[in-house]
Amino acid sequence: MAQPAFCCERVRIELPGANGTLRLIDGLDLEIDRGDFVSVLGGSGTGKTTLLRVLGGLTAYSAGIVRYEGEVVSGPPPGTGIVFQDYGHALLTWRTVRRNVSLGIEARMPEAEVARRVGKALQMVDLEQSRDEYPWRLSGGMQQRVQIARSLAMEPSALLMDEPFGALDAMSKAALQDQLLTVQRETAATILFVTHDIEEAIYLSDRIIVLNGRPARIRLDLKIDLPRPRNQVLTKELPEYLRLRHSLYEAFKDELHG
Repeated sequence: MAQPAFCCERVRIELPGANGTLRLIDGLDLEIDRGDFVSVLGGSGTGKTTLLRVLGGLTAYSAGIVRYEGEVVSGPPPGTGIVFQDYGHALLTWRTVRRNVSLGIEARMPEAEVARRVGKALQMVDLEQSRDEYPWRLSGGMQQRVQIARSLAMEPSALLMDEPFGALDAMSKAALQDQLLTVQRETAATILFVTHDIEEAIYLSDRIIVLNGRPARIRLDLKIDLPRPRNQVLTKELPEYLRLRHSLYEAFKDELHG
């Protein structure tokens, strides 16, 4: 059997709280295969973002073990990129789009390699024409594409994305969803995608993990067997898509709108 990209074994995650230690997740066992698009759904306070931060080596876990590509995670693993929802604070307003995208690699690579990677990343997110603009002149959707391009310039084998489209309007969100699927098809990256949006999770994913409770545990682990490439209209009219949508809304309407 192939080694998974991420592996969690009996993981416990605890954080300081107002009344002592808060146990967010307990006894989590999870494997994420290489090249899969896995969404994590759950209501507020179920530890979705904290789990992503643990996998990305940004937050320590209290017990168990977390591995990426077979190596124990004790800091940000090489070969991973993280994209957060708050693109406004993630970008440097005094740097151009091109220089924001190069930020993570410019100090450790030759200039020619930086230029190659930045150009390729901007092409993937359709921002070549805006390379010399400043972030404050761009729409929210374009700013988020800059943040995604910055991660892509690192040529990661895995992307960890924390509600990256949550603050966008419906049209920008749909466009970026399709762009992300194209990026994954071209790069074969493993993607872990945190979202509150049931329909977004179904549309994007190969698999959906649903967390609930406190401490949170995996309530559902669903394989999404929808044909690719996906289409915003045709995919969402498929009987299997509608069945999954109905089942998830019925099962989790309280948690997912909490």
